[in-house]
Amino acid sequence: MKLRHKHKINPLALFYLKVSLVISLVIVAVYAGIYLRNNRLLLESVKQQAASYFDLVVRVRRWNANYGGVYAEKKPGVESNPYLREVGIEPDKRTVDGSVITLKNPALMTKEISNVVSELNGIRFHITSLMLLNHENAPDEFELRALGSFTRGEREYWEIERTDSGSVFRYMAPLPFEHSCQKCHFKFNYKIGDIRGGISVSIPFSKIEQEMALNLLSIIGLSLLTLALLLGSTYVMLNNLGNKIETAQSALLEASIRDELTGLYNRRFLMSRLHEEFERARRQGSSLGLLMMDLDNFKDVNDEYGHQVGDQVLRSVAQTLAGILREYDIAGRYGGEEFVVVSVETGIDDLVRLAERIRARIESAVHCKVPGVRITISIGVASLADDDTPETLLKRADDALYRAKNEGRNRTVLL
Repeated sequence: MKLRHKHKINPLALFYLKVSLVISLVIVAVYAGIYLRNNRLLLESVKQQAASYFDLVVRVRRWNANYGGVYAEKKPGVESNPYLREVGIEPDKRTVDGSVITLKNPALMTKEISNVVSELNGIRFHITSLMLLNHENAPDEFELRALGSFTRGEREYWEIERTDSGSVFRYMAPLPFEHSCQKCHFKFNYKIGDIRGGISVSIPFSKIEQEMALNLLSIIGLSLLTLALLLGSTYVMLNNLGNKIETAQSALLEASIRDELTGLYNRRFLMSRLHEEFERARRQGSSLGLLMMDLDNFKDVNDEYGHQVGDQVLRSVAQTLAGILREYDIAGRYGGEEFVVVSVETGIDDLVRLAERIRARIESAVHCKVPGVRITISIGVASLADDDTPETLLKRADDALYRAKNEGRNRTVLL
């Protein structure tokens, strides 16, 4: 059965992901709101433009209707409204000088204004109704939907219509029946105030859609730039914070496993490593050695010269050990003036030679800067046996140290 190793997620990385998600959502929400607001303002602007045109046309029509229509000279290209004859109105009249004038009623004026404006900017007007005098004014699908909405009480209706020639903003508002309308629309039995139809306004929308598309691209660009700046700066800040936390954690870890005075491993960590190396040696069938060391007559140094000198000696011993041992050997302060070295993959002979080298180096190199004071060390040596445990191995090294002390100090004893 295979065990799956769970990869521990870096808390700071997880926090960065969460912060990034929150920042991303906020940025998207803010810029989406800006984009939607801009689009709404653009649409509202176009709708207001369409409503203004509608209002202008209605006012011109009302002016025309209040005068019963206006006459224009019937020059070449000027046509009469044939539908006026269907309601009993003769559109053409001859003046005393022999010229012919024709009546321009509100519907015809609306059509002609639409033609003029359309040539100028592409905007078109169309008057329509469900009950028609002129079948050229028949409603299209949009206008039918708009007229249906007016029967439900709505006061305006608009859509964006897609055509082969481009998008068109369609707007329509109702035309109420007025006294001036009775002259032409009497046969439909309208009452004053009834909705008899409406005028639709068509405004080319392709350029506005292009502006909206550019607006979208700008919003996306700005949001990505803002997101990159915020996420980048957040990453830098969190990375710096992570480095500081890692440095602090490393310092705390070192403080928790190191002896403050000597810089060697402390007793707790030393024993932990002894157990680890013991288990590894058992698994791999390799050798493991232990050196238990104690400075000779160290109490006399402390009593005679003070603890400051004693501390200096302990630091010097630690530096000497660090200079002799291999990188993978483990040295620690066991307590007071006692030191322990766990030497991995070292046979008995090499272990004794290592102990003697340490003893000789301390005797020759460690001084307490006080004339006549000689620093020596006694060492007990034990090598891993088949029936050993970490505790028995440590006890044999301690027993060997005890013998070295009893046999005269400044010597190495193997048990």
